[in-house]
Amino acid sequence: MLQDKSNEIRRNARVRPKIALVCSLILMLLFSMLFVCVGSGATGYAQTNKYVIFRDDDVAPNADFAELQAVNQVHIDKNVPVTLGIIPHPYPTPSGNQLLEVNHQFLDYMRSIDSNHLFQFAQHGNTHQNVAPSPQGPSEFYGRPYAAQYDAIKQGRNDITQAFGVTPTSFLPPFDKSDNNTLKAAKALGFTEYCTAFADFNINQGYRDGIKIDTISIELGNNSLQSMENATEQWLNNDRSTDTFIVLYHPADFRGPDGAVNTAEVKLLGDYIDYLQGTGRVQFTTLDGSWTTTGNGAVASSSSQGATTVGATDAPNVGANSGDIGGLNGGLVGSAVFVVLAAILVFSLASILTIRLGKNKNRPKR
Repeated sequence: MLQDKSNEIRRNARVRPKIALVCSLILMLLFSMLFVCVGSGATGYAQTNKYVIFRDDDVAPNADFAELQAVNQVHIDKNVPVTLGIIPHPYPTPSGNQLLEVNHQFLDYMRSIDSNHLFQFAQHGNTHQNVAPSPQGPSEFYGRPYAAQYDAIKQGRNDITQAFGVTPTSFLPPFDKSDNNTLKAAKALGFTEYCTAFADFNINQGYRDGIKIDTISIELGNNSLQSMENATEQWLNNDRSTDTFIVLYHPADFRGPDGAVNTAEVKLLGDYIDYLQGTGRVQFTTLDGSWTTTGNGAVASSSSQGATTVGATDAPNVGANSGDIGGLNGGLVGSAVFVVLAAILVFSLASILTIRLGKNKNRPKR
């Protein structure tokens, strides 16, 4: 009996190191897989964190209405969001809310789409009049006192809210010319996104005074499909490029020489969207990041709070909420793979232990 117990102790002494070795190897493999999965998630984020934003300026009661409808229909058909830059007060008179008073056809149409997630209502100045020329050209705001800028922006914001029940959070200075007072006034009035030309603040993408700044990448007007594709490819293949590519156009860009809708230009927009979808490398979003899609009927993400970013001036932006979907997808896939493989390994370990213990138990005693 004593001899049997001594033999069992010796057998266990031989078995335990082997079991410990197996367990150590499995643990090392599990940790290695975990880091691989985390890396996969990060890679997926980097590959999908590219966003195209369409910005349609000069949407107003005096806009080219047929052209506005035609272009918006492209976005509906392609399931691609667009930020509409609304001019609240484009006429010298009347002095009231012109969005409500001067063009009921425009008012009814805008109200028919204000609940459609594809359309973000942004504010494009107030009057869009060249009353404050800047060194770079015409401007509605440049050089004006802070109080005057604040009052003008506030009036326009309130008119948009009254007309459409939507309070804009993105501000687009007319002519893409403004100054620090414009930015501060917009921030004080609750705007969280500001889109302008690079020359305004020498920022491609980043923050100033607590407000997010993006700059225009390309204008659709007078560009061919090939030139837009070339510009997009340069952006996609530049590791130091910003995470958003902003395409600017106006309803008037789609007006033909005969005054009718230029169907060729409308088709150009549709073809460009098809090209973007075909790259498989971009998603489409709005300036506030409230709605992001891949096109073709798929919704990539949505956020009622809009996009927030963590980025320095002219540096690639890697923290947009609207872009988290790329990292989220990569992380979820990696986690799922990790869980499955971990389960297989745990099952294998349990089987090894069971078989080993079974052999020890069934081994004849001496």
